[in-house]
Amino acid sequence: MHEKILVVHDSLNIAALAGRVLAEWRITVTTTGRDGLKALAETNDWSAMLVATRLPDMEGMAFLAAAARISAAVPLLLAPDAALTAAVHAANSGSVFRVVPQSSPVEHIKAVIRDAVCQHQLIRGERELRARVEALTTRDALTGCRTRAWLHDHLNRELRRCVRYSHYLSVILCDLDGLKNINELFGMEAGDQVLAGFSRTAERIVRRDIDVVSRWGEDEFLLMLPETTIRGAGRLATRIQQKFATLDLRSADDQPIPAVASYGIAGFAPETPERNTSLEALVLIASRCLAQAKSAGGNQVLCCP
Repeated sequence: MHEKILVVHDSLNIAALAGRVLAEWRITVTTTGRDGLKALAETNDWSAMLVATRLPDMEGMAFLAAAARISAAVPLLLAPDAALTAAVHAANSGSVFRVVPQSSPVEHIKAVIRDAVCQHQLIRGERELRARVEALTTRDALTGCRTRAWLHDHLNRELRRCVRYSHYLSVILCDLDGLKNINELFGMEAGDQVLAGFSRTAERIVRRDIDVVSRWGEDEFLLMLPETTIRGAGRLATRIQQKFATLDLRSADDQPIPAVASYGIAGFAPETPERNTSLEALVLIASRCLAQAKSAGGNQVLCCP
């Protein structure tokens, strides 16, 4: 796949340049800054942009400043020889990758564009690596749901918001019943099936982009439900409980694996603004509630106001 290069210049002999380099890159030419910015905004796959120091409707540096807000393309500034000193000074203060004299041979311009494309690939690779590292630290590797550390910070902020503006917030602490026995009887892979199955079930039932499912412990999950009363959280937990129990999970020798869990629910309510105002208090109440649910035989949903 050819890399895309945007050239923004109103007087360069583009035809001659494009004819010699088109086989290596896909070149798009615009003659005004406005058209160049429009082209950048239409797609995010530009590798580099070669821009004149002056355009009919704006200065080249003004164009690059606006372009940096909408595109990751590597910026190159094409300057007349008489204006090189000013262009270099502007480039040094504006994070331009390279200043190219307008009188440069085509081969030199090609070499500069190659360097810019390589720079873009390095930047893109670094961003992708950073995104993967972030995913590893904020997502549980087995279940794909949020990690405890991520939810701890997020829940603290959300609870402070709800306390300040008198909004409801509920949490559901879930414990997979008998997971240790499942691991011993059927093997760790069977236990992993149960963990992943619970996470999938919960993620399908909660509100996308509002509620959060997190892996809280080895066999525990904590669900954060903003703008949700304890009663509403209880209804949602019952739906998860019923759906989870219908999963057809099988061991390596095709034995059915039980999928049951206990649920302890707590929350902050504006009617009692002095209660459950900290993450520690909220999780403590949910933990006590969960312990009662398990003491009652497990596979229970218990709400603790």
